[in-house]
Amino acid sequence: MMKSVKSIALQLCMVGLVLLCITGVGASQVKAAINPGNEIKYNIKSDIFLEPKILSVFSATKKDDVKIYYYDTANKDFLGADYNHRLRVYKGSNKIDITYKKRFSNTPLDEALTITKDHGFTGNESNYKFEMDIKDGNHTFAISRKESLKETSKVSFDAVDTNAAKKLILENVPNKIQNWNSEDWYNNTLDQAEVYGPAKAITYKGNYAGYEADIEVWNYQGDVMIELSAKEGDASKAAAIEKLWHDKLEAEGYLSDDQRGKTAFVMEK
Repeated sequence: MMKSVKSIALQLCMVGLVLLCITGVGASQVKAAINPGNEIKYNIKSDIFLEPKILSVFSATKKDDVKIYYYDTANKDFLGADYNHRLRVYKGSNKIDITYKKRFSNTPLDEALTITKDHGFTGNESNYKFEMDIKDGNHTFAISRKESLKETSKVSFDAVDTNAAKKLILENVPNKIQNWNSEDWYNNTLDQAEVYGPAKAITYKGNYAGYEADIEVWNYQGDVMIELSAKEGDASKAAAIEKLWHDKLEAEGYLSDDQRGKTAFVMEK
């Protein structure tokens, strides 16, 4: 009798372990789903929005003075392969940021997610950002990772040495980005890269039409671009913000005819 009870108990235990494993796998798969956030962006008219108007219209507060540099070859090989390397250095701070981005231009989201998973991403990568860039009616999936570092004697707000910056980019590049095509291709392309920039930017925090907003005023080679943006995790809410902002900006006469992205603003010069 005792043997029978032990046998039943063992069987129940095994069933429990199997169920736990199945449940665990299911939970892991749910957790591992890649659910991109959304960033809605519009360029607004730079001739209208001098600082006093930015502060009043968006109830904004000034945040940072920044210089922004991009690194690519003369033929823009990284850009052509949908890579983006951006260095930001901040005035009055010893902080610098290097952002690595892989975009999926003209690629449907489901296809982009399949490619992303084929390159080893699961959605569990807390140090990467998965996001839809929404601008001028275009919805582009992108993977990015930001490395926050301390300035050095050769990479600071006052001056950035190109070779020193490229060295920092290589030293901190995520493996999944470096190996996306091949490590050799990435390293050789970076070795040939030159600097684009710097653009000078002033950033603000505010709100527009009931939603938190970021405002960035970029100056580069005599031109000015001002971008208004908002982040929203839910795709349906993001679509609502996209339409609301477009209609309101257009009705108020604030919407710029130039809806280029910030990267193009600098690298297409």
